[in-house]
Amino acid sequence: MNADSSSPRGLALVLIVAGALVMVAATVALLVTHEPVLRFAVAAGGAVQIPGWLLHLWRPRPSAVWQIGPDNGDTDEWMGERFIWEPGDRDEHGRAGR
Repeated sequence: MNADSSSPRGLALVLIVAGALVMVAATVALLVTHEPVLRFAVAAGGAVQIPGWLLHLWRPRPSAVWQIGPDNGDTDEWMGERFIWEPGDRDEHGRAGR
């Protein structure tokens, strides 16, 4: 697998799956027993999933030198920010830079 995997891995996967299991189990128990305290268990399962999804969605910045200044021919501009392509850099589609 490459680094751009779209599925969660590691600690993110553990938090997401654990939170989902707690939510499903608490929801079934709530439907069976009608115990209002189990609503807190459903909410807790959702709260466990949030850091998992945040860990999964966090992406490090590309390995580029960020600069503000005149264009020297090796820069590209994206959303108002200029960066210099370095050897081996790739864009978001895996294509080589300049």
